[in-house]
Amino acid sequence: MSINIFEYASRKKLRFASTRGELSVEQLWDVPLRSRDDFNLNIIAKAASKAVKEATEESFVDSTRTALHVRLETTLEIVKSIIETKINDEDTAKKRADNKIERERLLAILAEKQAGKLSALSENELKKRIEALE
Repeated sequence: MSINIFEYASRKKLRFASTRGELSVEQLWDVPLRSRDDFNLNIIAKAASKAVKEATEESFVDSTRTALHVRLETTLEIVKSIIETKINDEDTAKKRADNKIERERLLAILAEKQAGKLSALSENELKKRIEALE
């Protein structure tokens, strides 16, 4: 396909079947990856995959792709692309959260070490540092 799948979707006004009705590409971004009910991207992708398989009649001689095939395959590719992007976003957010926790741990340890160094100062050194701050 020579054009971008999202451009194709907007030009052809593709819609995606879901348990809450047909959705536009923009609305797919708001659908969760996983959910307890049947409203999630996995269910939508399965339905799109099933539609592609049902529209494709097995032939060992002819391999003609109709406009319907292109439409259904593009629909599936869009859902898969959104799923991949959302999974990557989840992974990035988890890594960012893990890094934040690690940073906080390291800062706490650093503060303890610095406090330990201060408590090792003599009484005179502490008084001099206090006076310097005033």
